[in-house]
Amino acid sequence: MCGIAGFECSGPSDEEIGRRLLAGLAHRGPDGGWFVTRGQYGLAQTRLAVVDLSDRVAYPMANESLDVWLLFNGEVYDHAKLRAELEGRGHHFRTRCDAEVVLHGYEECGLEFFSRIDGMFALALWDERRSELVLTRDQLGIKPLAHTSMGRFAFASDAIALVAAGLTRGEPDVEAIEDFAAFHYVPMPATGVAGLIEVEPGVAVIRSRDGVIRRERWREIPFTATTKQPNVSSRRETTEEAARALDESVRRQLIADVPVGVFLSSGIDSSLILDSAIRAGARPTAFTIGFSGQGDFDESAHARRFATQLGVRHVCRDLRLDFHSALASVSDAYDRPFADASAIATLSLARMAREEVTVALSGTGGDDLFAGYYRHRAHLLAPLMARVPGAVLRWAASLERQDGDERGSAVALARSYLGRLGAAGHGDAVSQYLSLTGGPGGEGLSALVGGDRFDARERVARRFGLRDANRSSTLSAIQAFELQTYLPSDLLTKEDRATMAVGLEGRVPMLGRDLLDLAEVLDNRQLATMRTGKRVLRDIAAQRLPRYITMRRKRGFAVPLGALFRGSWHEPAIAWLRDSTSCLLEPREVADALENDRLHPASTWAACVLIAWEARLAGVRVKASQLAPS
Repeated sequence: MCGIAGFECSGPSDEEIGRRLLAGLAHRGPDGGWFVTRGQYGLAQTRLAVVDLSDRVAYPMANESLDVWLLFNGEVYDHAKLRAELEGRGHHFRTRCDAEVVLHGYEECGLEFFSRIDGMFALALWDERRSELVLTRDQLGIKPLAHTSMGRFAFASDAIALVAAGLTRGEPDVEAIEDFAAFHYVPMPATGVAGLIEVEPGVAVIRSRDGVIRRERWREIPFTATTKQPNVSSRRETTEEAARALDESVRRQLIADVPVGVFLSSGIDSSLILDSAIRAGARPTAFTIGFSGQGDFDESAHARRFATQLGVRHVCRDLRLDFHSALASVSDAYDRPFADASAIATLSLARMAREEVTVALSGTGGDDLFAGYYRHRAHLLAPLMARVPGAVLRWAASLERQDGDERGSAVALARSYLGRLGAAGHGDAVSQYLSLTGGPGGEGLSALVGGDRFDARERVARRFGLRDANRSSTLSAIQAFELQTYLPSDLLTKEDRATMAVGLEGRVPMLGRDLLDLAEVLDNRQLATMRTGKRVLRDIAAQRLPRYITMRRKRGFAVPLGALFRGSWHEPAIAWLRDSTSCLLEPREVADALENDRLHPASTWAACVLIAWEARLAGVRVKASQLAPS
C-alpha cells in the first residue's frame, strides 16, 4: 500500500513541490519515498512494504526498456498467476513485488490488462512510447486517486497533499458541501475541494503531451446491464459457488510478507471472513472495538465468543474517546469532510491492529454486492405506500428519531425507517429508496448550509442515472448507484483513510473479482426478498457460523452518537462550536441546536466534522502560500 502523486513540471520549484508531496503522503507509506522527473512530469511515491520487502523495490518502477514508468498503490492478489503468464511471453522481472506485474501487463496488453486483475489499485503510468500519462483506479474504487480539473495538472492519493504542495487553490467546493450535508459523505467525482476531482473507477484518464485528456472505460459499471441472463443454478449450487469464491478471495488476500489480521464484529460478513481464513490454514489475530455500557452497540462479547470457538487470538478494546480527540482524529485522517461516525471506531480499530499487524482483512462490501441493506428492499414497499392515506404518511414522517440511537433496538430502528419512508410520501420506488439514503434527522445539516437534502439527493441520483429506464430491475439500478456512491465515497473512503492514517493496509475480500462477477448475474430473489437481504451470504453463514451470529438482527458498525452528545461530549462540543468560525455555516447555530436538543446527533457530528475540515483546509492553504516556491 502506498501514496502516489505527480504534477506537470514547470521549473526550479519542482524539487520543493516533490518534497512537499512526499511529506503529505508519508502516512500512506512509511517504508520508503521517491521523487523523480520523467518526461514532463514530477512523480512521487511513498511505500508501505507488504510483498517483497527488499530494497530492489523502488518507484517509479520501470520496464526493461525504460520507456514505461509506474507509480502504484494497492495489491494484485492473483499476481503469481499473471506473472507466470507474462514470463511465458518473454517478460523479465526484477522483483517479487506484485506491482511489477501491472507494469509488464500494461506493456503487453495495454488498458485491457486492468480488467484481468483481481485486486485493489490506483496507479499512474508514464508511457514514453506514446508520450501519455495514464491514471486509473480499480473497478470499484477501493483505492483513491484524484486530479486537478483546472490550472496546473496534478494528481495524488490525498487531496490535502495537493493543497499543501500548492498545486491547487484549496477552496471548498460549495455544491459538494451541499451534497455532503445530505449524504454525510462527498459523492464522486467531487472531493470537497474545488477544481479537484476523483478518477472514476474502471476508467483510464489519459493525458497526452499537449495536455488533451481523454477517458477510456475498461470495465463497465457493475449492475448496469440492461438485461440479465437467467441464473439456472439451484439455490444449493449458487451457495456452493459463492462459498468457493469467498474462500478463494480470502486465501489470496491472506498472502503477504508481513503479519495479517482480521477486523471482527459479530456480524455475518466479518465472521465469514475469519471462518474462511481458518479454512485456508491461517490463524490470524482478530481485532474488535467494544462499546461497554452501550447496549446493542457493543458486539464485543459475541465477537470474543466466536474467536474463541475458532481458536484464534482475540484483541478487544473499548472505545473511549473524548469529543476533541475524536474530532481531531477524523479531521487529521480524512482529506475531505467525512461524517460517517463509524470512522471514529474504525480509526481506533486500525490503530489497535497496527500495533501487531501490517495488513487487516475486513467484511466491507458484502452488503453492497449481495443487497444486504434494508434500503435495498425499500422499493418493494412503493405499491403499499401508494395506498396509505396522506395523513398517515405525515404522521409517520413525524416519527423519525432525533436522538441518534436508532440502532439501539429493533423497535427504534423500525420507527426511524418508518419516519423516513413517510417523508417520501407517495413517491415512486426510487423516491422510497432515496428516503433511506444519506444522513438521518430531517433537514438537519442541509438547512444549516443553505441547501435542500431532497434536491441534493435527486441531483446525485441524476448524476449516476438512478432513474434511467434501461436497467434490468430497480434493485440492479439501486446497486449500480450505490457502487458509484455509497461504496466508494463512504465505506471504502472510511476504511482506506482510517487504515492508511496509521500505515496499515486494509483489504476487502468480499469485493473480490469472482464474488463481484457472481453477484452481477444473480436473480433479484437470490439477492433479496421483502423479508431478508444478502440471501447468498446468509445461506453460507447458515452452514458455517453458529446461530448466535446468524440469528442476530443486522446492526451495522455504529457509534452511539446520541448517548455521547447527551453525555460526555455535550458541554465540550457546545464550547468548541461557540469558539469556532466557518464560511460554510454558522457554528453558533449548531451550538444552540445542540444545547436545546433541536438537531439530530448525526447532523451535529457532520457539522462539527465540516467545520474542522474547513479549518484544516484553510490552515494548509495558508501555509502553502507562505512557503510558495519562487
